[in-house]
Amino acid sequence: MITLKELCDYTRVTRRTIQGYEEKGLLKSVSKNKMGHLLYESESIEQVNLIRFYQSIGFSLKEIKKFENMDSDEFKRLMEEKIVTLQAESILVKDKIKKIYSLIEDGTQFPWKE
Repeated sequence: MITLKELCDYTRVTRRTIQGYEEKGLLKSVSKNKMGHLLYESESIEQVNLIRFYQSIGFSLKEIKKFENMDSDEFKRLMEEKIVTLQAESILVKDKIKKIYSLIEDGTQFPWKE
């Protein structure tokens, strides 16, 4: 068992973030200690990290909550769609990086002002 403070420290999120996950039904404390501090299973660290990962790839907390009721085929299809989206975004980022290199090589911020 770990306290809310420990969970926040281990996962580098705020108390408010954890409370938000609880409000959405994504995380649950299991009890309180003698001093009244919320206690969580140690597996909560993995849960928080996975929730944060899903958020980092563009899912809302509402969407993440729906994962619980998906069958494995539906979840797999959703993740495959996310891969396609991320690959497209990756191409756009690579194009932006190429453009930056081109601007550096040209040595001008605004070529039309020469």
